[in-house]
Amino acid sequence: MKRQFNLLLFVFVATALFSLSNVNAQVAKPQVYTVADIIEKAPVLVGQTVQVKGLVHHVCAQTGRKLFLVTADGKKIFRINAGDKLDKFDDNAVDSTVVATGVVAEQKVTMEDLNKQEAAAIAAEKVQKDKKTTADHCTAEAKANGENTSATPVQRVQALKDKLNKQIEAGKNNYLSFYTVDNSNEYSIVK
Repeated sequence: MKRQFNLLLFVFVATALFSLSNVNAQVAKPQVYTVADIIEKAPVLVGQTVQVKGLVHHVCAQTGRKLFLVTADGKKIFRINAGDKLDKFDDNAVDSTVVATGVVAEQKVTMEDLNKQEAAAIAAEKVQKDKKTTADHCTAEAKANGENTSATPVQRVQALKDKLNKQIEAGKNNYLSFYTVDNSNEYSIVK
């Protein structure tokens, strides 16, 4: 009888340990956010793996490694950056709903950064005037950063400098924060 009890106890303990190991082996899926939600909550999600679901507005024409999702009202855009394991996003994803997985990242832009951007934009405008060409700037990128897409690159940088100066004068951060989802190695088109 004692032998049967010990065998039964062994089977029970082994089953319990096996069940616990299966629970621990299951990886929790990241929470799925809408584009509007990720724009709002990104500051507290930096460093966390998330999924973002939204309508693809644009795929970067130059590299294909930036995917721009638009809010339901079409007023704001959020950028997803491809990870090392993803060559590029599919151009055919435009006007489709996708779910992309990646890590929320914050880019801090200081006045020094903006001064460098302004100098580069002024130099580029001069070259374009000399060659009589127009700027090839992605308006989706500008819109994702909350910039006026009808302004020139120099005007956009100057507007960001004005915004940062007001923020600094108000006693807030001495940098502007821009949020993206980086290292996206996984995305799928949702029907």
